Amino acid sequence: MNKLPIYKTEGIILKSADWGDLDRLLTIYTRGYGKIQARAISARKRDSKLNGLLQSFTLSQFLLAKSKTIDIITDLSVINGYNYLHNNLESLGYAFYFSELIDKLITAPERDENVWRLVARAFEVLNDPPKVLCVAGAKGGEVCVKGENLPKIKVLFEDKLLEFLGHPTPRLRMASQPTPLQRLNYLQSLAGERINAHKFLAQI
Repeated sequence: MNKLPIYKTEGIILKSADWGDLDRLLTIYTRGYGKIQARAISARKRDSKLNGLLQSFTLSQFLLAKSKTIDIITDLSVINGYNYLHNNLESLGYAFYFSELIDKLITAPERDENVWRLVARAFEVLNDPPKVLCVAGAKGGEVCVKGENLPKIKVLFEDKLLEFLGHPTPRLRMASQPTPLQRLNYLQSLAGERINAHKFLAQI
């Protein structure tokens, strides 16, 4: 029997869910391949080497085996567990929101260094709010927002993600400064479904 091809990539776990009796199904935004899904076989067994390492909103180095369906996680090492983020309700709420945007606006695996830098830097700032989120545009120039101002971080993340994915930003689309509801409706129209984490943010 031929062994499955193996590849390695750095990535942030966007969400993790039970699959079958013992497996976990992960959605990961990776540096090398964009958004992917991967299966961790028997990861919910107590003696699994992956048990406890598959938490959402962690940055890891993944070793994966190519499969005809969903690639398989064979090993990983955690680079950053984002401990502050997981213990701060506000940062956690924004992490859910950013992850849902990425998952619903990006439909297929495609490497994009601009999106990777945006995602990786946004999670760094959520984990250490005194940091500043600085993002270069697709056509040059740089915009910076202090991490303590998470509502402005949210707007910057939305606009830059849309720009890098080739969509007009809400302001360009509407030719005016959009209200929060108009921004949400526009994002949901692009996603083709509701952005559920927005409700969580509104309650924080």
